Amino acid sequence: MKDRLVPLQDYFALDSETARERWEWRNGDVHCRSGAQPEHNVCCANLLGELRARLRGSACRTFTCAQRVKVQAGSPYLYPDISVACGPEFTVINGLRTLLNPVLIVEVLSPSSARDDKGTKFMQYQTIPSLTNYLLVDSSEVAVLHYRKDGEVWTPRLFAEPGDVVPLPTLHVALPLAEIYLDAGLLPG
Repeated sequence: MKDRLVPLQDYFALDSETARERWEWRNGDVHCRSGAQPEHNVCCANLLGELRARLRGSACRTFTCAQRVKVQAGSPYLYPDISVACGPEFTVINGLRTLLNPVLIVEVLSPSSARDDKGTKFMQYQTIPSLTNYLLVDSSEVAVLHYRKDGEVWTPRLFAEPGDVVPLPTLHVALPLAEIYLDAGLLPG
């Protein structure tokens, strides 16, 4: 159990341009964002490749888990597994360029992160004005929960069949689950 909260200025000293790991500060608790199971890594790599290929030639850029994203409430900065911004805007904090305007955030769930990704972090991500899509990708079974923002309402939709395709109309792309889970050992046959 942690006996003290980490002040924000101490967090900035830890999460700097020269740091080897990336750290999240969540209301005084600091969490390292490194290390994952193979299925998690494969899903992340597949999603990154698919998004990058499908957005090629557009103004949208795909970022890995090393890209810090600014939220407006709670933790000041988070590191999603994948983020996409169209016409990316940044602010420099402690030597790191921090993304301000993602339109899509993807979190690939693992047992240690699922609760935060579905709860606290999602609430914090919702404070980003530009964000319109949030994907929760299960790394233990074929299941993607897509939250889409319509006006001020976030609507969830579950995709759980290998033949399903997740539409992302604001990006003019669609992501087949068969591609997201390719080589992860979770597709039938």
